[in-house]
Amino acid sequence: MQPQYSIIIPTKNEEESIAKVLCCIPKKIKDYSEILVVDSSTDTTPIIANKLGTKVIRLKRSGKGRAMKVGVENSRGKILIFLDGDGTDPPEYIPKLLQKLKHANLVLGSRSLKDFKRDDLAMRMLFKINNLSIKPLFRAAGLHIKGDPLAGFRVIRRTDWENLELKSNDFAIEAEMNLKALENDFVIDEVAIPHLKRIGGLLNSKFGANLSQWSKIVNFTLKHIKNKKNKRGAAKFAK
Repeated sequence: MQPQYSIIIPTKNEEESIAKVLCCIPKKIKDYSEILVVDSSTDTTPIIANKLGTKVIRLKRSGKGRAMKVGVENSRGKILIFLDGDGTDPPEYIPKLLQKLKHANLVLGSRSLKDFKRDDLAMRMLFKINNLSIKPLFRAAGLHIKGDPLAGFRVIRRTDWENLELKSNDFAIEAEMNLKALENDFVIDEVAIPHLKRIGGLLNSKFGANLSQWSKIVNFTLKHIKNKKNKRGAAKFAK
């Protein structure tokens, strides 16, 4: 039977967290899903995932965008659910995102919408500081959401994913998805999620301290804003 949902989890050396992530997926979702861990680890992440009955796809080359795209290519569900494998995304919130998807094309699991009692204080402060710089940039591009625009926790229909024709192989994948969703006039919504502690520690984040990735995302977004202004200008002066 074809699964209704494909839960795709890109991983790289998440042996401390992957079991918790997989075991926290609600049974009422798991019963109608296939779960794919798309992995480029050098640790035991794929072994743990496999022992828990998850389909593991091994990548020869790392990259979050590449992992997401390969995951989709090897999946069958009509609705795609993306989760990070580091324990910061609460799988128990999947039903809330799916509920929002009934009236949207893309739904993000967004931090910084509000504070939760279960928040990790360091993560809460990190995202509040991060949003002071990155959120205005996406707002200028037309993305008017209140939480984290680069959320890895997101759901989208397969048909909408295919229409985006995403190219990024790295952490710019979420930025590209947002901007192309705007270009396609998608309805974008969000669900507030808690600021969970990153299992393994913030210092082991593969994205947080990667300045080249941040630079790429900023440049990518600025280019979109410039093109948007040029199109408006062309329309304004067209005869």
